[in-house]
Amino acid sequence: MRWFRIRSASVDSRYRKTFEQYGAVGMQILLGIPNSRIRLDEGKDIRTDNDLPGILSWLTEQYDRAERKETWLITMEVAITVFVGVELLIEGWRLYFHC
Repeated sequence: MRWFRIRSASVDSRYRKTFEQYGAVGMQILLGIPNSRIRLDEGKDIRTDNDLPGILSWLTEQYDRAERKETWLITMEVAITVFVGVELLIEGWRLYFHC
């Protein structure tokens, strides 16, 4: 579970923009294809084999973001459930002792 810290990838802004356009799943697919190429905005191609550390660190960052989002959603669901449960107990106690 990751509540706060995200491991930040030190990736060039041109690469980051392209990685975000392809998305995490697209980049994972390209990593599975040997000698695949990614076209940057300037028309330059990079090979996934040559920039593997950058892609992997960017994918780690994306995974951390998704994990943090999921962790906070679960935390909020638990907090709401606890608050509703406490409210039910208080109302049940009031109903029992005031009747």
